[in-house]
Amino acid sequence: MRRKIKQNALSQKLGDIFHYYIAIDLLLNNTDWFICNIEQYGDIALIDNNGNQLLNIEVKHHTGTNELKVYSEEFLKTLSNWHDIKETITDSTKLYLITSSVVSLENPLFHWNSFDKEKKYKVIIDNQKSKKENYYTNISKYFHPINKNPNILKELLEKIEIYHSQSDMDSIKKKIKENTYFSIFKTEELKNEVTSSIYGLIGNGLKDKDTWEITKEEFNQKLHELSSLAQNRIQRTDNHVPLSTIDRGLPKYQNKQFVKKLEKINFDEKVFSLAIDNYARTLTELTNRMHLSTSLEYRDRLINYESTLLHKVDEVKTEYIFKDGNDIKKSQQSYFAIMSSSKIPFMPEEFDDQTTFFQKGYFHVLADDEEKPKQLCWSVEGLS
Repeated sequence: MRRKIKQNALSQKLGDIFHYYIAIDLLLNNTDWFICNIEQYGDIALIDNNGNQLLNIEVKHHTGTNELKVYSEEFLKTLSNWHDIKETITDSTKLYLITSSVVSLENPLFHWNSFDKEKKYKVIIDNQKSKKENYYTNISKYFHPINKNPNILKELLEKIEIYHSQSDMDSIKKKIKENTYFSIFKTEELKNEVTSSIYGLIGNGLKDKDTWEITKEEFNQKLHELSSLAQNRIQRTDNHVPLSTIDRGLPKYQNKQFVKKLEKINFDEKVFSLAIDNYARTLTELTNRMHLSTSLEYRDRLINYESTLLHKVDEVKTEYIFKDGNDIKKSQQSYFAIMSSSKIPFMPEEFDDQTTFFQKGYFHVLADDEEKPKQLCWSVEGLS
């Protein structure tokens, strides 16, 4: 389970920052992964499209100087954790311990990555006991229980690589910004802005959850979105969905719920025509806007947007039931007030959205919901 950040837990907060930046570096510098999962199989796991783990990474951070030893809990507990999930580890899986702990030249772990499985096993066996010939506590606690079948353990050891002395956050961020993706940004300010946004994607994803994952496709979409935002390239206008590309004939739409609901308040063909234009263009634009966003965020944005629009309809209609006139007259007036209501952003506010039809069209999309035919009605009848 993920450890929750507390405001006064500086050590834990720094650990999470270290963790997330390591994840960003891995996501940017590996191309063959399909899903990245955080805090389910370990701290970070990169998984292929067959569900097999390519990389399983444990990330350890310390606020002070710390030497990684063979008998330290950091090393042996990590080894024990991997042993516990050995059934999920395939022949091609790599296991990385990425730590801020140092490993000195005389430390037997210094050349760990160049050793074969037999040598790695021997390093642990040769360092089980203190000078008093007593087993180290963590050897007894973690190593002895998993050493019942040395052959299985050796196969695991062969996959393990150690990357130590990784405590310099600035160095990690510098490495991230050296990725070819960042070459499109001409200033350090833009590079820092985008790096922080990617960090926020992970941090916000884990704010209220124990695990988080993203697909390679979603991550690439997010990079595209961030690139465009940082360079002020995203702008949506009416020209993105020209009327000439859409079938707007009334016969195609006359059985739609939103048209039938307009008929009930005695609107004529001109109003139907405008409603159909906005409705048809909005359905096309919804697909375009989804490509601009990540599918991770799209559903949440859509739910929030729909709720806000429905609230606006209820607000306006409630106001009009107290005006003079019959229900038809008040319904017509409230409809036009709803159509002219101020714009509610669907995409993030950073996007320069100059479309005029989208919100008007989406009101009709909600009115056309056949699963919930009463979700949005234009008539004020029955409200009073």
